[in-house]
Amino acid sequence: MKFLNILEKNLKQVWKVWFAVSSSLFSILSIILSFLSWEDFGITKTSAKLIAFIIIILFSLVTGVFWTCFITKKHVYWSNGDGKINICYADIMKISFPWKSKGKKIVVIPVNTSFDTIVDENLASCDRPLVSATTVHGLWLKNMIKNGTSIADIDLAIDRYILNKNIRCVKELTIEEKSRGKRKCFENGTTVIIEGKNDITFFLLALSEFDENNRAQSSKEDVVKCMKELLEFYDINGQGYEMYVTLVGTGRSRAGLSHEESLQTMKSIFSIYSHKIHGTINIVIYSKDKEKVSIFS
Repeated sequence: MKFLNILEKNLKQVWKVWFAVSSSLFSILSIILSFLSWEDFGITKTSAKLIAFIIIILFSLVTGVFWTCFITKKHVYWSNGDGKINICYADIMKISFPWKSKGKKIVVIPVNTSFDTIVDENLASCDRPLVSATTVHGLWLKNMIKNGTSIADIDLAIDRYILNKNIRCVKELTIEEKSRGKRKCFENGTTVIIEGKNDITFFLLALSEFDENNRAQSSKEDVVKCMKELLEFYDINGQGYEMYVTLVGTGRSRAGLSHEESLQTMKSIFSIYSHKIHGTINIVIYSKDKEKVSIFS
């Protein structure tokens, strides 16, 4: 069933690859037959020639399916001068925490507007949960700790950046409104830079705002605004380094976007503001979500 879903999402690309491969093979066959005849290959019956054509068609189809659904992991969506937008299947955590440096990279981590760092492993046991351990935000925090950076160090780095850049909070919640975590809330689209290891720089992008029950909330408008703000920030601070950003608005942020809608929204915003892109931006789709959205959409 999963394979059929992946195939359905990629039918147009399968068709393109099938057409390209079959056209190439038939062209090669035509060139060969301009010098040699079917009889030179011991093929004299019309049925045998028909089988050869069917084999080429089936081989091209299998190649199209296999190449599109299982081999290709990156698609260049847009390219102009020093700017490029790729869409790829990958694991953002593996990109964020490489075992050795593979060159300077920027990884965008969507966080809540308070930049909270308390991870709740079991949301069911928390009456007012903070950061879910299954979100990109939560997974990033867990991996930072695993790789030797304490929560205290993360909080210190965030606070220093906010202080040095004179970033003002838009509101401060009371203890009744938020009994746990940080109470200062910053504007959607606010980005804080945190240095990781092995030449990885993290852009913490404020996206989700917590409601009175500490549930992350965001809207489609918030996603659009954040992507615009991210491009502005990347233009000024990216220095041309390759940047990776996951699909946003699909999970616990509750923006209500499907994977397909999130990808189309991000592609649209990045295309409109492509003049801000001076480097390579990679829109990352989780490898296990192939059946939900195609990189060729």
